[in-house]
Amino acid sequence: MASPSGPRFSILIINPNTSTHMTSALVPILENLGYSDVHFDYFTAPENEIVTLPDGRVIHGVPSINSGEDSVLSALHCRQFVEPLVSKYDAFLVACYSAHPLVGMIREAIEKLEDAAILELGSAANVRKKYVTGIFEGSIVASLSFVSSFQLTWDGGFGKSQAKDAFGIVTTGSIWKTELTNAVSDMLVNSGDHTSSLGRFAGVETTGLTAVELHTTPPEEVRRRIIEATEILIRGTPRPVTAICMGCAGMAGMEEAVREGCVKAYGRKQGSRVKIVDGVVAGAGMLVTACKAGF
Repeated sequence: MASPSGPRFSILIINPNTSTHMTSALVPILENLGYSDVHFDYFTAPENEIVTLPDGRVIHGVPSINSGEDSVLSALHCRQFVEPLVSKYDAFLVACYSAHPLVGMIREAIEKLEDAAILELGSAANVRKKYVTGIFEGSIVASLSFVSSFQLTWDGGFGKSQAKDAFGIVTTGSIWKTELTNAVSDMLVNSGDHTSSLGRFAGVETTGLTAVELHTTPPEEVRRRIIEATEILIRGTPRPVTAICMGCAGMAGMEEAVREGCVKAYGRKQGSRVKIVDGVVAGAGMLVTACKAGF
């Protein structure tokens, strides 16, 4: 927690894979947000530490999270290293673009800490609240705020209707197409119900590259793939796509390639209006707001 003479709030950015390169890429993005009263710290899953589960299984750090199974393994690996840090920070951002279980694990740890503080103090009024979210959740919430608006209608009398705008996700490997589609459904409808229509969701399109390959593949090839995936996403839905989530922490800083795909699909004027949502920025913004508002 920040000292009285320092920043008002402290937020831990958690990279649940072992790539220090990926963690380092997040630092300038968060520093550029200009939160002078917020201190960001960074955690990377330890590469050489192993974790033994109660059932005897041994888990190593995950160098690149390339599937839903990887996100589960990385959560189980990181849990014992992150939970002792819960008392030290005001908020936590899990920087993996997936339905990452570490978000729920940290929330449970926060609740236990708050329960103990309430018992000690006899009231919840003086307990400093803590918050956690993931970059996936942050980007979806931000995108919904961009695509949702009630509009005035006239049909023999004044009425209102929701705009037809939609949001979509451009991400890395092809395995994420189903994984993230299901995650959006679980978040917005009912967990496990993947048959319901998600009219505001334009879907997921992938580059075919892993998070690590985004930084090891020649930049011109990465750019070409992101442009192509964005264009395919937009052309694949009859609804106007007005927000696109960059569906990988490793895509941070690649907004211009997504923008070019928007312009190719829509033309300069409409393509320039599409909101490109970086989940790291969106998630950090949500946490800062929560800390300052004291929700």
